[in-house]
Amino acid sequence: MPTIKQMIDNLSNNTCGTSTVRGLSLQIIDEMNLLIPSVLVNIEDLNVKLESSGVNPYLQPAAKEALRRAITRRRATLHITSAYRTVAQQYLLRRWFEMGKCNIGAAARPGFSNHEDGLALDTPDFDAWRTALEAEKWDWLGDTNHKDPFHFTFVGGSVRDDIGDIGVKAFQQLWNKNKPDDQISVDNVFGPQTAKRLDQSPSEGFNIARLLKLVSPPMQGGDVRKVQESLVNVELLSIEDVNGIYDEKTANAIATFQDKRGLSIDRVVGPPG
Repeated sequence: MPTIKQMIDNLSNNTCGTSTVRGLSLQIIDEMNLLIPSVLVNIEDLNVKLESSGVNPYLQPAAKEALRRAITRRRATLHITSAYRTVAQQYLLRRWFEMGKCNIGAAARPGFSNHEDGLALDTPDFDAWRTALEAEKWDWLGDTNHKDPFHFTFVGGSVRDDIGDIGVKAFQQLWNKNKPDDQISVDNVFGPQTAKRLDQSPSEGFNIARLLKLVSPPMQGGDVRKVQESLVNVELLSIEDVNGIYDEKTANAIATFQDKRGLSIDRVVGPPG
């Protein structure tokens, strides 16, 4: 499994897209929601179309509700090319920018990008959506000062201003959970120690192998999310149920899956062989 440093150096598959670190990014998002439940929420239940696998369909709750109102107002599908960006994705872009790769005009230091706030989205249909989005407190950044016509930022109330820090902390905790012999400080600060461990991190995420079962408090993580996504694919869960938490609804869906395939019904999953 390639590391982020290998992705940076080799531009795997000749692409500059951040989908190369999607696995790790989803684990970071899950860790953020462990730190603060529902600090980021999935927006795939809205009428949106994600334009690539590198788009993380997450926003802060207030931003999502404002987006819901804008979509209801316009009654159309919103195409999204970027939404929440994890510290891993921002690190990738920043390093490529520093190395003069991928024709990146600018990339903020990890922890400081507007997209790391969970309050930003990019859409290629900005002209068509500008009126509806601005009516719901989504500021357009295509003016002469910002010159980013694809970009909208939510400026309404009831939002957090520390999501970037939480994202850094989430990665630091994720690293420590998976690297007990190489612990780092959990200080919310993106510095040399965090950059070094991001370089060493597997782009597809850490290999977490465990039995998933219903316990209290419930098990949480990227492995749970993958199971839930598989259950969505076989229509035993809805996309709104994908939360990375092995809850009663997930356990019941597993039981249904086991029953339909003539398996012993124990509501337990894995680990994969």
